[in-house]
Amino acid sequence: MKRASILVRFGLVFLLSLALVGAAYYLVLRNVYHASLHSEARTISENVISFGTWVSQYGRVWVKDNNASYLGEMTVTEVGEGTADKPPVHFYSKNPALAQREFSEVVAKSAAPAKFRMTSDNFMNPVNKPDPFEAAALERVKKEKLGEFGVVEGQVFRYVRTLYHQPSCITCHGDVANAPADVIKRYGSEGGFGFKAGDVAGVISVTLPAKPLMATALEVFGPVEIGLVTLAFLLSYLFIQYSVIRPIQRLTAAADRISIGKEANLSDENIPSSTRNEMHQLALAFTRLRTSMQLAIQRMKAGGPKPPGGQS
Repeated sequence: MKRASILVRFGLVFLLSLALVGAAYYLVLRNVYHASLHSEARTISENVISFGTWVSQYGRVWVKDNNASYLGEMTVTEVGEGTADKPPVHFYSKNPALAQREFSEVVAKSAAPAKFRMTSDNFMNPVNKPDPFEAAALERVKKEKLGEFGVVEGQVFRYVRTLYHQPSCITCHGDVANAPADVIKRYGSEGGFGFKAGDVAGVISVTLPAKPLMATALEVFGPVEIGLVTLAFLLSYLFIQYSVIRPIQRLTAAADRISIGKEANLSDENIPSSTRNEMHQLALAFTRLRTSMQLAIQRMKAGGPKPPGGQS
């Protein structure tokens, strides 16, 4: 390496610098990509929470369709003129948790890339049993008192948002003795009870597809960007070649000629004395050195050898 030319050293340093910049680019892109996934997952969880809040402000919502998943049933008979022959209408109730679960099932069957579900380690409905990631996440959010966190697992981004029981939730999830009869009838009395307001109710689990980071990097850094980097290398190479290497080569050739007593053209006639170009300053200094050496040699030749003791 010490014997290599400046151009070879420059090429190696440029490639090393490019590798370091590429590594920094990769790390920045990873952080930005993960932050984008985290933000998207958080937005989804906020929408789910907002939907649950809308349902909870009414206690329950009532729907006409009976899909065998409901808590209570109510029959409404219209009264008034012209309604005598109309059959009664049956309504079925959905509490916030049930409405959110059915919402998640609709999303799971859709073409939307993002999926979500509600889960808890103290679940009332067996459908809400946590998977291994969610079970570990529930343990972590309780132990570390986290409000949210997300990780990339293979080609998916897993995110959890902690849910806390509100006072309105305790009617169904507090003391089992005070739970509504229709809740006990549908889900039994084994799970989902014993909570107090403020307790961790569970998590919203969001799953997003995550592309391999290298594929994402290549999408951002394509042929045009590679061409610009190559152009930058060529420009830097030409600059080193014409602004550093060739001037040094001319000065080296001139020094060789001067060393054997020949004239040497340093091409310094057009260099201003006030130049800030380091190569120009070196050429001017070399010219002054050559002039000084020539004057010294001329003086030595003109004076001739002196006899010992300084006597003439």
